[in-house]
Amino acid sequence: MLNVILVTVLVLIALYISFGIRVNQIQAIRSRKVPEEKPSPLAEAIKDFVAVAGGVYLGLTALAEFLKVPVPMQSKIWGITFDPVALFAVCLAIIAPVLPFGRSKM
Repeated sequence: MLNVILVTVLVLIALYISFGIRVNQIQAIRSRKVPEEKPSPLAEAIKDFVAVAGGVYLGLTALAEFLKVPVPMQSKIWGITFDPVALFAVCLAIIAPVLPFGRSKM
């Protein structure tokens, strides 16, 4: 039980840091543009996070199908059942703003 709580807290901290970096990047880009009606930076950060995670998930699933790699549909650790490909996609989406490559020049 303590492991599940610890993992949950660590995931929430990682999401907070990831969203914070994304919000700062969006605000920096917006400060250089002409003001107009726009959604909040947090809404854009969440939209970006979901887009990255979904794109990675679809790409990994298509690649696994194409290469005929056997990927388990569900895994179980500490009593929690999850999709390992989805977990990997979410982890990559969390660390994406931290990685130096693939960024547009600000």
